[in-house]
Amino acid sequence: MNETRRSGGPWMHRFVIGLLSVVLAILVFWLLGFILDDIGALPGPVYQEVEKRHLDQQLVSQQKDVQEQIADLKRNIDDQRERQRILSDSTAGSQRTMNQLLEFQRLNLEKGVKPSADEQQALAESQTLFLANQKRYQALNEDIATLTENLRSLEEQRRGIESTLAEQRPPAREEYNELRRKHNIKMAFLKLLVLVPLLLIAVVVSSKKRGSIYVPIIYAAGLALVCRVFLVMHEYFPRRYFKYILLLALLAVVLRILVYFLRMIAFPKKDWLLKQYKEAHERFCCPVCGYPIRRGPLKYAFWTRRTAKKLGIPEMPSGAAADEVYTCPACGSKVYEECESCHSVRHAFLPYCEKCGAEKSHPAT
Repeated sequence: MNETRRSGGPWMHRFVIGLLSVVLAILVFWLLGFILDDIGALPGPVYQEVEKRHLDQQLVSQQKDVQEQIADLKRNIDDQRERQRILSDSTAGSQRTMNQLLEFQRLNLEKGVKPSADEQQALAESQTLFLANQKRYQALNEDIATLTENLRSLEEQRRGIESTLAEQRPPAREEYNELRRKHNIKMAFLKLLVLVPLLLIAVVVSSKKRGSIYVPIIYAAGLALVCRVFLVMHEYFPRRYFKYILLLALLAVVLRILVYFLRMIAFPKKDWLLKQYKEAHERFCCPVCGYPIRRGPLKYAFWTRRTAKKLGIPEMPSGAAADEVYTCPACGSKVYEECESCHSVRHAFLPYCEKCGAEKSHPAT
């Protein structure tokens, strides 16, 4: 009974299948990413809570109070300096007014005009305002100096508190790092607990359904799973360990591919052999050793596998010379033999007779 042959389909269909397989792999990759993100959202250790167990809370409260006092002092100093600036502008204005009045009186005296009572009163008021502003300016300077001294004292106190707290923080950081490490291990375990079984299922299904029409779907999902597994390992495993894991995985893949090709050569499958035989006959070469098949009009021609297409090999004409049984003179393999059904000359390595279509009972291997 003839075996059912599976058509590869038009190239456009194959292209669409490949494209959709890539899209499927991307979608599965995204879906797995959403699942892993939800797992990674589980709460972990909080540094502030760990620090609270190790630091003297009285010192922490005192540090907070000192910082608030420092902030208040800085605001007061800024306010006093702003008042100084405004007072300085006012003093400068008073001084200009007083100078103008003095200059006006000097000019009047030179002309022999005596200053009026209003002019003398205005000059006296300007002098009084100028002197008052000077006193207030000096008072603000003293206030700023006092506030600055208090600020230095508070900053010194804050540095002392921070130094004491800094000595208490290393145990807190060590405990937090340990809790974070355990949390990362937990996250890695949970994520791999989701990914690894799915990956194993994909491997088992792909090994059992290698010839199935749904292989692209299995490979797409498997590729997305492999990528996610490596990303999780890269995120949670230390780099010095991850590089060895990655290298071992690559070695396993390379060895698996190498073993596959070695087994294919040592124990070739029928489809692979048939493809090899067809390619050899297309170039008119022996399917076993590759020696040119010189029969018919090509009996005295010369070509190789590379130059066969360039020569434009003509079709074999009908006739006795073309239908003779032929044995390769290089390896002794029978390339053309008599058909068991119609007794015509047929290809010895191909499964069907080109004359009657009968299948060979014992295909050449």
